[in-house]
Amino acid sequence: MIVGKAFGASVNDDYETPFEAWELIYDYLPVLRKKVWCPFFCNGALTSHLKWLHADVYHQKKDFYEYQPSQWDCIIDNPPYSTKKKVFERCMKLGKPFALLVPLDTLERKYFADLIDVNKLTVIIPKKRYNYSGGLNKKNCPFKSVWVCYGFDIEKGIVYE
Repeated sequence: MIVGKAFGASVNDDYETPFEAWELIYDYLPVLRKKVWCPFFCNGALTSHLKWLHADVYHQKKDFYEYQPSQWDCIIDNPPYSTKKKVFERCMKLGKPFALLVPLDTLERKYFADLIDVNKLTVIIPKKRYNYSGGLNKKNCPFKSVWVCYGFDIEKGIVYE
């Protein structure tokens, strides 16, 4: 993901998502014939991960709040956690399906409840806690991550993977 003050994120947001997280979400979402926008850029490893999954992905180092590709069907990504509220607000304004990998406690935030229509929501809870590479933390991840999927044509509710 692009980090730094220019994009409103923190340098503490600069972590790479493990391949197993991408495998899980691509197993659940109907995106094989979709153009997927992955707007957050860390070191660019996501592009090679998603080639393994045969995804049609747009993943460039651009400002998520100022730019969007000319053609895309959905967003799937791991956003900067320091700006989650702003990311969810932008996704809702864009009006297309999105899947964001966020800490589990995001679900209890007031802004989340105010923004999200639960009738369009699926939460996918992975079997295990993901560990993210990079950033400042070299220990195990201190929180559980979940995929918040909104607006996709899949079963709504909570999915325990």
